[in-house]
Amino acid sequence: MRPLRLALLTRRYPPLIGGAEKLLSYLAGALAAEGAEVTVLTSRTPGLNLPAHEEVAIDRGQGRLTIERLSTSPLRFVGTYLYMRNLARWFDRNSIDMAYVSMLKHDAYVAVGAGRRLGFPVVLRPEGAGATGDIAWQSWGTFGLQIRRRCREATAIVAISKAIEAELAGVWPEGTGPRPAIVSIPNGVPVPPESWRRRPDWRLSPRAAYVGRLASEKGLDTLIDAWPTVRAAHPSAGLILIGEGPERAALQQRARDRNLSIGPGQAVEFAGTLADPAAALREADLFVLPSREEGMSVALLEAMAIGIPLVASSIPGNRRIVADFKHGRLAPPDDPGALACVILEQWSNFDRAFHMGRAARSRVEHEFSIRRVARDHLRLFERLSEPRTTDNGPRC
Repeated sequence: MRPLRLALLTRRYPPLIGGAEKLLSYLAGALAAEGAEVTVLTSRTPGLNLPAHEEVAIDRGQGRLTIERLSTSPLRFVGTYLYMRNLARWFDRNSIDMAYVSMLKHDAYVAVGAGRRLGFPVVLRPEGAGATGDIAWQSWGTFGLQIRRRCREATAIVAISKAIEAELAGVWPEGTGPRPAIVSIPNGVPVPPESWRRRPDWRLSPRAAYVGRLASEKGLDTLIDAWPTVRAAHPSAGLILIGEGPERAALQQRARDRNLSIGPGQAVEFAGTLADPAAALREADLFVLPSREEGMSVALLEAMAIGIPLVASSIPGNRRIVADFKHGRLAPPDDPGALACVILEQWSNFDRAFHMGRAARSRVEHEFSIRRVARDHLRLFERLSEPRTTDNGPRC
């Protein structure tokens, strides 16, 4: 039997980094390592000197990973139209066994239509729930309701969290007609060979780190409001925020308003996007994720995979992967005082925090490793696709 030919669709792809983009890049490599022929279809962002076609080396296995960056435009609506048109043309010219789409947006609309027209299954993957999630976007986004109707014709939808499952059930209740099969598969991340190690002199200047977008749903205003209390107990404590986003300027002003110095080695450092955020995490003494909303945080899973002690907000997406006092500590969202107390508790009981970090790493190894998640996806794809015995070549 020939390898499974997969098209993975995402409007953005590394080096444009967010949680969804990073996860899909992990999954693409892991699927190829398991023997699939994977083509990532993404947009060729104007202004970035990236090749239109790229063959990516994989670590093991007999598969193949190719990235196709399709032409678009910096103009908002023109860019979306060109991207959708070029996606449709790619499907018309290439034979695949399965399409897998990140987000229930314009990519999904094109893929489901092409799958219906050309006869291949399409699996969709919402990346978030709540006010910033895919279902919410369909309520107000351009052509969102039309896209929602088209998504209902997909073969299956992968739900990474119970919150996403609930939202899908809410817009497509049972008994209201055919709907895609909903399959639960969590996010997955690589597990590095070496775990995090505590710094010998950490008590002199403890450091906490956050990795992700600087956006309102991430609750970073709560973290900055908590930091004066943390500094009262540890005057040299530093907070490093790794990432970019629309809230950067507002967060910097918030820190100044609370008399927190800003800059490398200061109370709060805005580090921007780093090529290797994992290296920065290894130099920290705590990972903090104060989000108000999460589907299943890739940054949180990566921190757990490293084994660094952690504090996360007690919201459904985080409770799905972190058990309080077992894998780390959970704090109420939007409560600076409670967040500060939990951070200080982790540092005052650092041996316990260290062992919780080891337990978190073990959980990721057994339940959320990218290799396991890729195999779960392949089992789904094999079940949905028709027998593959010959290669019909490209469509003309």
